[in-house]
Amino acid sequence: MIDGVPREPAAEPPVDPPVGCADPMLWRVARALHDAHRPRTDNFCECKAFWPCADAQLAEEALQLAYDRPSPRGTRPGAGRNSNLGRWTA
Repeated sequence: MIDGVPREPAAEPPVDPPVGCADPMLWRVARALHDAHRPRTDNFCECKAFWPCADAQLAEEALQLAYDRPSPRGTRPGAGRNSNLGRWTA
């Protein structure tokens, strides 16, 4: 883990937005969605749909977007952060 961001694909995303996260509010909302749509041992989601359900996939995409989204102020995304942060980076 570098800067609070997991490297391995099976790792859980951090609860708090990691260092360098471009949109912390989106991160928190996506993380809550991620928590609500966890896989169960019977290959179903907590929402009782087959795993991975559409909401679980949306949560993954939203976490990635929250981390990578360009700043509204026009600064370069990723400026000043490690470019090899693993799964939660582009």
